[in-house]
Amino acid sequence: MRSFLKYFLLIICFTFNVESLLWASVEDSPPRKLNASPELLGKGKFLFLKFCAHCHGNRGGGDGFNAEFLDKDPAELSNSKFLAKRSNEKLFRVISIGGAKVKKSHLMPAFGHTLSGEEIWSLVVFIRYLGNDKSPVVVPKDVQSDRPLEPVLTRPDMLSFSKWFAEKGQKKEQVDFGKILVTNKKSCLGCHQLNDEGGRIGPNLNRSSFNYKPEWLYAWISNPQNFRPGTKMPNLGLEPEEVRAITSFLVSFQAEEGDEKFETPEDWKQYLSAKGDPKRGENIFYDSEGIANCSKCHLVKGRGGAVGPDLSYVGTSRTRKFLLESILNPSAVITHGYQTVMILTKNQKFITGIKKNEDESGFDIVDKEGKNLYISREKIKKFKIQKISSMPGNLGDLLKVKDVTDVLAYLESLTLPVITNSEN
Repeated sequence: MRSFLKYFLLIICFTFNVESLLWASVEDSPPRKLNASPELLGKGKFLFLKFCAHCHGNRGGGDGFNAEFLDKDPAELSNSKFLAKRSNEKLFRVISIGGAKVKKSHLMPAFGHTLSGEEIWSLVVFIRYLGNDKSPVVVPKDVQSDRPLEPVLTRPDMLSFSKWFAEKGQKKEQVDFGKILVTNKKSCLGCHQLNDEGGRIGPNLNRSSFNYKPEWLYAWISNPQNFRPGTKMPNLGLEPEEVRAITSFLVSFQAEEGDEKFETPEDWKQYLSAKGDPKRGENIFYDSEGIANCSKCHLVKGRGGAVGPDLSYVGTSRTRKFLLESILNPSAVITHGYQTVMILTKNQKFITGIKKNEDESGFDIVDKEGKNLYISREKIKKFKIQKISSMPGNLGDLLKVKDVTDVLAYLESLTLPVITNSEN
């Protein structure tokens, strides 16, 4: 009997602690009654903070950091009146198929092609929890627990696209159709900036034609989860003709004004026209005693540092001009997710690193040595996001032209065969 009581008390304590911890970083209020299992609630919280909080806010108040950039205010998911008007099935439906298909804002993405049915139900559970809604959420017994994988592009798919793009990719009807999809039909501007409009979650699209190769845009937009399962960008379930049109629009797009307009400097032509030696470039890249020492900060197929962007398939995704700019003038455009933050703590200590995540509780950063650090806002006196890249800006002065062209050749050799011909 004594053993039974001890076991029973342990269960009670564990359940209470899980509930308290789940709520601690979301809102300063007493723990609320669970409307589903702690495991499902925990999963919902994790997914909400990853995919939803940037617009809807950590507490569901519609006040996420991205909300100010949207034409329509995000729903206040913690509002009891809002929740009272919506069944669990309706919440599940809008998360699954997106705002446009339920006659709401097209800026709300569809997650049904990215998350499993079970994961979407966990979001419903957590949203009810945010609104202190105690009504139970019953998950269907036959719900799918595996995430969708389709579409998975093949080499023939990419060859078909390349042929189509060469023949029709820059035709006005394709560009115009893509513009309509990006600006008025799909959720692109909920996360991405175009001219001065759109969200700030994903990369700025104003320089898409300069930054990205058409084949990469087509493959990535078709299903970003295939290439980076941890990305926040969902698979929107687009039809192939829609992806083609969006690619055509982005490749043809020219920003109205600002730094996004770019002309190749005259002295860059010597780099762009030269044929480099990729093997020698690889040696320069990995030379820890050399001037460049690229691998200290950059990862290539599991080898190198994690301070800067992973370059494993950069030859597939990025244009030659972009790669050269990144070497000679890295501060021109800092790759999304790799901005440097300078923090002054309350004990007068300066900490600098790459900002990986920011929320109301603090910053996750990677310092120059590649160490992961978490800095609580309680310890921060002030901080500033730097406009200068952490990558050295004087490599063009320190390296010979041949060194740069050889490194450029090596980077261009880092390709994903399903998208790029290995001979390229």
